[in-house]
Formats: sequence, C-alpha cells, structure tokens
Amino acid sequence: MANLVYKRVSTDQQSTARQDLVLAEAGIEDPVVFEEDGGTSSRLHPLQRPKFRELLTYARPGDTVHISEMFRLVRGTGHILDVLDVLHRD
Repeated sequence: MANLVYKRVSTDQQSTARQDLVLAEAGIEDPVVFEEDGGTSSRLHPLQRPKFRELLTYARPGDTVHISEMFRLVRGTGHILDVLDVLHRD
C-alpha cells in the first residue's frame, strides 16, 4: 500500500513549502509525490489536471491519497463527488 501525495499551487510565483510542512508534520512514510507544475489552474476540474490524472493511474486498491488542504484539489461538492466516484470505482 502506497502513500500518494498530491500538491498544487495556483500561480508559478507560489511554492509548495507550506504544503510540504503540513504533509511532513503528518508523518507520511515513503510518499509518492505528484506535484502539478506551478500555475496549474484551480479552475480546472481535478480530473483534468495532469498530475492528478497520473496519481489516479498509479493508485491501487489500499493506497492512501494525502492532500494538505482540500482546496488544493477541489473547489466544491461536485468536484469531491466526482473524485470519490473515480477513487471508489474499482
């Protein structure tokens, strides 16, 4: 079982330092990190983001997906339901 970490910032002037700190404090062992290029639009549906799609392709039953804050992945309930549908499909 793998620990999959997803990180994203809204602009290419931002860094993932705060996300790194939150995730490090969580004590995640042997993370497999999927980090979007800086500035990957938060307006994109999560399932359209390249690194999140890569994470979904990589993920296997029993893996755990870690995100520092939900807004790094989703913008509302519809996005949450879409992502949960894909994660629980298989």
